[in-house]
Parts: sequence; C-alpha cells; structure tokens
Amino acid sequence: MSNKPRPTRSRLPGGRFGALVLSVLSPGVFMVKGQDALFNATAVQGAIGGQSSAFGPASEQLQLGPVNFNLGAFTSLTWNDNINGAQTNAESDILSQTGINLGLEWPATEHSDLRLSTGVGYLHYFRYTADSGLTVTPGSALSYAFSWNDASVTFYDQASYTRQVTAEAALANVATLPQFGNTAGLLGEWDPGHWTLQTSYSHVINLSDSAHNYLNNNLEEFFGHAGWRFAQATQVGVEASASLASYQVASQNNDSSYSLGAYLDWQVTSWLQFTARGGPTFYEFYPQTPGAANSSLNSWYVSFGMNNQITDFLSQNVSVLRSIQLSVNQGSSYVEQLSAAYSLSWAVTRRINLIASVSYDDGQQPFLIGYLINIPGILVIPDYTTEHYQLYSGGLSAAWQFTDHLAASLAYSHTQRDSNLVGRTYSADSVTAQLSYNF
Repeated sequence: MSNKPRPTRSRLPGGRFGALVLSVLSPGVFMVKGQDALFNATAVQGAIGGQSSAFGPASEQLQLGPVNFNLGAFTSLTWNDNINGAQTNAESDILSQTGINLGLEWPATEHSDLRLSTGVGYLHYFRYTADSGLTVTPGSALSYAFSWNDASVTFYDQASYTRQVTAEAALANVATLPQFGNTAGLLGEWDPGHWTLQTSYSHVINLSDSAHNYLNNNLEEFFGHAGWRFAQATQVGVEASASLASYQVASQNNDSSYSLGAYLDWQVTSWLQFTARGGPTFYEFYPQTPGAANSSLNSWYVSFGMNNQITDFLSQNVSVLRSIQLSVNQGSSYVEQLSAAYSLSWAVTRRINLIASVSYDDGQQPFLIGYLINIPGILVIPDYTTEHYQLYSGGLSAAWQFTDHLAASLAYSHTQRDSNLVGRTYSADSVTAQLSYNF
C-alpha cells in the first residue's frame, strides 16, 4: 500500500483547457485573501506583533541568558473521509502530524528587539504515503525592531512550507500540493500624539514543485495607512495598497492591483471590540501570451470583525469579508468571494473549553476552457466559463488543559460545497485529536 497511486482527477468542461490543479493553505502562500498588499500587511503585523504567544502561552517562560523563549511539542491524528474534495471516488485517509513550536525574544539593546516564532513538523499520510513530508507553520516569522521616541522600524521575514490542502471554498478535487512561501520586508510606524502613521514594503516568493511550476511567482507589495486615535485601542483612518505580481510560466497572467479605503478599530468596552475596513480596488491583468489583450477588473472590498466577551465564561466572534483573491488555477486570474464566519466559545471550567463554529462562502471564478480565436502573436481571444460556488462549514471542538504543561483537544468538522460545474460538488467530514506539551 506504500506510495499508492492516486485515482485520476475530474476535469472541467473543455478538455485539456479546463484541467485544474488548485491548492491553498494559508494567506500569503498562494491563495492570498484578497487585496494582496493590504491583507498581507495586516497579517504580517499580527504575526510580528504577537510572536511570543503565537503558539499559545507556556505556563512559565524559559530563559537562556538574556533570551526569553517558549518551547512546545505536539502530535495529532486526523481522520478525513474525503481528503481530495471529490464529488465521486472520494479518498479517505488517516493523517498524523508531529512537531515542535518555538518562540523567543531577545531585547538586544534598550531600543531594539529580536523575535522568532516557528513551528516545524512532519505530516504523514498512512494510506497515500507519497503525500507525506516536512511542514513549516504558516505565520512563522523572524523580526528585528528598532524604536525611538514615537517611531519604530521593523525588518521581518516570514516563511512557510505546507502540504495539506485545507477546506478552501474555491478548491475542489485536490488533496495535497507542496508549497513554499517567503515574505521579507520592512515596516515603519510613527505615532505622534493622536496620529498613527504606518507604511510597509514586502517582497514575496511563492514556489511549488516541478509538476505545478505555473504557481511560481514573485510579488512586490506596498501598504500604508494614516489614522487618528481617539483612545489607546480606538482609531479611524484611511489606507492604501498596491501590488505587482509576475509569474514564471507564460500561461499565467501578470497583474497589478491598487486599493484605497477607510478603516476603523473601535474598542467599545473592555468586553466588545469592532474592526471594519472597505473601499474600491482595481486590478489590471497582463497576459504573457503574444497577441492576447490586457484586461481589467474594478471591484471593492469590505471586512468586518467583532470580538465579544459576553460573560466571564462565554465569548463570540463574527467576521465578514468580501474580497478579490488571486487565483491559483492554471489559466485563471482571480476569485471574487464573500465569506462569513461565527464562533462561540464556552469556558466550562478553568481547564475545559468548548467551541462551536459555522462559516459560509459564496464566490465566482473564471476558468479558461479554450480559445474563440487563436492566431499566435497576432490575435488571441480566450474563452472562459465561470464557476459559481458556495461552501458551508461547521464544527465542534473541546480542549482540556490537564496540567499547566499538558493539553489535549478533540475536534469534528463537516464541509459541504455546491457548484454549477459538474464534478465540483462534494462533502467531507473529519475528526482530529491532538496532544501538546509546553516545557
């Protein structure tokens, strides 16, 4: 059974022009969560701003000279009855993942700080062992920050190496795909009085294996915002972003994007917080095929989030996102998607926590199925079909903190995907048990 061959994948209408290979694991790798520079910038800020607790707090912090660090280990087992998201011939498997989490902080000088957080593990498929391999947790980051008065400059590098495809609304008929992503950049912040100013630049490299090299690309991303702080945790302002993407393979369109919008971070009370942002966004696509014309997309983005601590024991989270995403299909450029999610967390006791969650995604994406006219180098008119899809997901999980160092969790999830294209509707169930230890 070792290295068992995988059944043939289904294809979209249009023969070889409609063949798909899709994969997504996390923002910033391949399927970027819309308005690349804007949402990548906010994701980077979250990673480098909270690295010391990125993988959960340890009961006590370890020290090695001037360096404070957390060290943890984990192991998990997952059963999934449809790892490839297929409508027919669904494949089931048991997956195990074992690894370590490391977070450290070194206050190198009075005005500088070095931080690192990462998780490294090995993902093993018991049935389809050829899909097994090394993983580096998305969000792993190394940063070095300088600060003076009301300003700071942070140099950062984020890297990830992922294999497992998670439940992503735009995907179907895909199980695993090795993906490496690295984001290196510079973040500047200045907070004079009530004003808050920020700007960042990132260079992103995305790489896949030789079978899927059409996913290989480089991105240049720029982001900035200016806001007014009414309180320590409340501010309103404007934001802008721009990105340039170039692909190594000619079947993919290079592109540029721009967005301009407003944002609000509002700490209503100590128990309730709102975040919101939105505005227009513009994309230009530049085909690498000689004779093909450029195209454009004018759209908009909206993001809303609410964190509410209802009681000392009960909390809820709500998020809504409407965005444009760069697609990862060969011959396709973008995905327009509306996503909504809700979760409710109940601290039953000091050591037992229960979580229920639901989510909904509604989107559309164009697929190249052929050419109406194809005179290479003179005139090329592509023929597209558009997929309209919905993804419904729900799950329950329970976590036990047995001791200050040892914890366990058990989770169940169900996913249902509907599509107007034949062969891209599926359902999947999974159960995961995990054990973790923080030293």
